[in-house]
Amino acid sequence: MSKKEKEEAKKNRIDNYTIQKEELREQGYTEAIGTISILKANLMAFITAGPFSVLVIAIYISVWGNLNVLFYGSDETILWIALILSVPIHEFLHGLSWHFFCDNKWKSIYFGVMWRLLTPYCYCNESLKFKSYIIGCLMPLIVLGFSISLIGIVFGNSLLLCVGAFNILFAGGDTTIAFMLLKYRKQNCKILDHPTDCGFIAFVK
Repeated sequence: MSKKEKEEAKKNRIDNYTIQKEELREQGYTEAIGTISILKANLMAFITAGPFSVLVIAIYISVWGNLNVLFYGSDETILWIALILSVPIHEFLHGLSWHFFCDNKWKSIYFGVMWRLLTPYCYCNESLKFKSYIIGCLMPLIVLGFSISLIGIVFGNSLLLCVGAFNILFAGGDTTIAFMLLKYRKQNCKILDHPTDCGFIAFVK
């Protein structure tokens, strides 16, 4: 994507946010910003997701007695390929989940990369109910993190366990956002991805 296309995409996101904000304000909603810097989100990942990663490792060791984290040859190659592929799959799972709740389905889902920060992202341009938004937010954690870890634990496969544990950490930004979202869980609100920053806007009624 060229610089011009990136700027156009950013402008479209901001315009979409402005339009939705005005429409929701007319319906009686008030706006609350829930954003966090990329750096802080990465640091918070160890607090909000790190314990879950440690937990699945502890369960594996309690079941199988030890955990082999030294991989060689084809196993090491498989591990790196799995972790690299996890990045685009992670973002796809956000989009896949959210598109089910969008009126315009895939037309409302956009993928991109913040090259300055080497951070891929998925953007949903429709405001969603709390449950719908948080499901999409946590889907990569559930599928790539917990599910793969569980398979590794059940079959005693340390390679899968490591892939799952790393993906739990990879979802640390999502878990941080999810914790920020919890204050709105009992309110009548709609959640919209922030058009430029890491986080969301909650429209509360």
